[in-house]
Amino acid sequence: MGDANTAAQAAFRSAMRRFTSTICLITTEHNGVRHGMAATAVQSVTADPPTILVCINQSASISKPLKDAGRFAVNMLHLSHAPLVPLFSGKLKGEERFHHGEWISLDGMPVLADAQAAFVCELQDAVNVATHDVVLGHVLEARFIENIAPLLYEDGKLVRSSAIIEAAA
Repeated sequence: MGDANTAAQAAFRSAMRRFTSTICLITTEHNGVRHGMAATAVQSVTADPPTILVCINQSASISKPLKDAGRFAVNMLHLSHAPLVPLFSGKLKGEERFHHGEWISLDGMPVLADAQAAFVCELQDAVNVATHDVVLGHVLEARFIENIAPLLYEDGKLVRSSAIIEAAA
């Protein structure tokens, strides 16, 4: 059964690489210390009330501080933020990650000043699913920049979006 399970997991991972996802930096501050990670498992849940879902591996360094703080921010990356992805994916640790990019405090949470979009959330619930927590956040504040050029992740690579059909003039 082990080989079949391993093969199924490998097929699952390969199939999941076909999804194109917006890259976000999930951040929080707890006891004066900032924590952050890169994530693609981020989704809008409802507009009323505004709610976001984020999946976080329980072994991630942000997992416990986020739950303890009870608040977090979702920073949707712009194309210009491509250099931040490896830094928040393990290349750097802790506060060192925040030495790159322009960070501000919004409602006490670390927010990338020029994020494509940013959401400050209050932790609504965290549901354990195997190795991850499915975190639901009630959006307290949202901001965005006008230039729409989100940084995307597809098949293990950073990519950009483009319109299929241009809007009529």
